[in-house]
Amino acid sequence: MKTFFRAFILSLIRPVYYKDILQARLKFSVKYYIVLSLLLVLISSVAGVLNYSLSVKNDLTESAEEMTQNFPHDLVLTIAPGGITANKEFPLVAQTPSALLRPNKTPQQSAETGLPKNLVVIDPKGEIDALEKYNSLMLINNSYVIVGNGNSVQTAPLKDFPETRIDYPKMQQLSQTLLFIAKYAGFFTAGFFALTGLFNFFVWRLIYLAVFALGLWLTYKSVTGSYSKAFQVSLHSITLPILINTTLGIAGVTIPFPGWFMIVHTIFTFYNLSRLEKNP
Repeated sequence: MKTFFRAFILSLIRPVYYKDILQARLKFSVKYYIVLSLLLVLISSVAGVLNYSLSVKNDLTESAEEMTQNFPHDLVLTIAPGGITANKEFPLVAQTPSALLRPNKTPQQSAETGLPKNLVVIDPKGEIDALEKYNSLMLINNSYVIVGNGNSVQTAPLKDFPETRIDYPKMQQLSQTLLFIAKYAGFFTAGFFALTGLFNFFVWRLIYLAVFALGLWLTYKSVTGSYSKAFQVSLHSITLPILINTTLGIAGVTIPFPGWFMIVHTIFTFYNLSRLEKNP
């Protein structure tokens, strides 16, 4: 780890260190990026648990309780390819869980969630305008499942879905499942942040680095010499933007400009290589 932290510091503050990187083996830089990624994933996962696990637990518990409270004990609903039937009068309306309607409390996302009051309306004769009439996200009629997404509407034939029977015992089972997840919210939250972090670092970021290195090699052939060396430089110079991105993510801050990461990476990399050009 001593070697890693030395490379970490020098990658950030010493442009001349990139001369050593160009002379090092590719394996060294790959190992550096792997350790850096795993360390940042670990930090992000711990921060995610501390920041979100309690609210996730409370929201899931609240949703589980609402699920059984709002569902009629004697209702039996069948949704089949041939249509929908129930022992109650239509339309049947399921409200959106309160946790999903609650505004986000972070300063950067204080706006309302934008979800409608009701989650789904079930009406055999309902038309698309029922979405607006009942302020609902979804409508199920005898032929289609209709979902309103902003200004667009998506439909799927009911015949494409398997027959489903919904009654109070099934809602109780679903409620118990949510309560189980809520009980171990910390573990599930940590797993979510770990998996998304690993996918981000070892899939999306590597694709990005492969493309970035190509542009770097074409621009600084005189310094990098080969594509593999340009890729090595990229693995180290990404330290600055990736560190900024992780720090902002933990703080809940979003930069309202999607290209900032690449701009910071490009400026930082070009600055370091331009110093090498002047002082080979």
